[in-house]
Amino acid sequence: MSDPGDTRYQRPAGSPRGHGRPVSLRALFSRVAWAAIIMAVLYVVIRLGHVFVPFGLAVVISYVISPMVAAAQRRGAPRTAAIATAYIIVVLVLGATLAFVLPPLLKGLEGIVTAYLSGSGGAGAAAGIEDLAGGWLSHLSFVSDGAAPRLARLLVDKVEGYIGELAGQSARALSAAAAQIGNFFIAPVIAFYLTRDVDCLRESFASWLPPGSREKVMQTVSDIDAALAGWVRGIAIVTAFVGVFSGTALALLKVEYALPLAFIAAMMEVIPYFGPILGLLPAVLMAFRRSVVTAFLVVLAFTAIQQIESAVLSPRIMGDRVGLHPLAVISSVIVGGGLFGVAGMLIAVPATAVLSIIAKSLFSPIE
Repeated sequence: MSDPGDTRYQRPAGSPRGHGRPVSLRALFSRVAWAAIIMAVLYVVIRLGHVFVPFGLAVVISYVISPMVAAAQRRGAPRTAAIATAYIIVVLVLGATLAFVLPPLLKGLEGIVTAYLSGSGGAGAAAGIEDLAGGWLSHLSFVSDGAAPRLARLLVDKVEGYIGELAGQSARALSAAAAQIGNFFIAPVIAFYLTRDVDCLRESFASWLPPGSREKVMQTVSDIDAALAGWVRGIAIVTAFVGVFSGTALALLKVEYALPLAFIAAMMEVIPYFGPILGLLPAVLMAFRRSVVTAFLVVLAFTAIQQIESAVLSPRIMGDRVGLHPLAVISSVIVGGGLFGVAGMLIAVPATAVLSIIAKSLFSPIE
């Protein structure tokens, strides 16, 4: 959807922004009106979120296939043929995922829930971690001998509860996605036309806007499009990398539930700073069911994967795409998690980036 070479709505460098001009009541009213429209749109999206699911998925697909389409066009392929080829690839990947990956993934997540919420499957691992944590805590000067076992038990209970709840939320989210299977067939169709006609759609949208606000609104739309496109493409590659290699490592180490654990690790990668640790905990605790050595090897494998991702992939693929300060990123993740749980943590960064771009546009100097 986003075209890096499209400068149609880019403001020329050094162009005036109205600094020092008197505030116009008309311009002020325009800002208030646009803020009201944005709030109304957000309210409708929140209230009727299920209606926009295929459109949101279509936008994601469009962002993912746009680089493939652009590469094919540079090699002389017609735009429609390039989009059709990318479209077929997406449909095949979605179909294979639904047919071969989703059923065992759901079964594995349900197994983790049974093991760590009912307490029936994680007793051996819990005992091993509790003994290990109790031994470490007992060496701390400010922890008494009697308090060390209780603190270790509390730590293990918290970790077990987190793993069970995380697996449960993941299973419910995947079940809900599977229940909306029709959207997985509608979304690629929408994405096809969205990618093919993106320039016409932009021109049409711009023609609806008042002439005085057209440039500013389209600049804001372009900024949002660029931020979301960079974030979606980067996350798609990074999560795929982490999921494939962490799953391979867990399978080679013969850790039970390797597929759902790799899925959790990949999804947690979306959460900045906290995600790698949150994705590591379930794998380590499950590895403890085999042995302490296996758990140690899992930590080493995940650390190596994270080092490659953070040192090689993220800087080259993602970079500073959303334009947020690290403190803003951390704050958004904490607030999102507090309001909406794991789902809120996953969408916190792109949502904050969009709101930040809109706020900068609304509160920039009035012309």
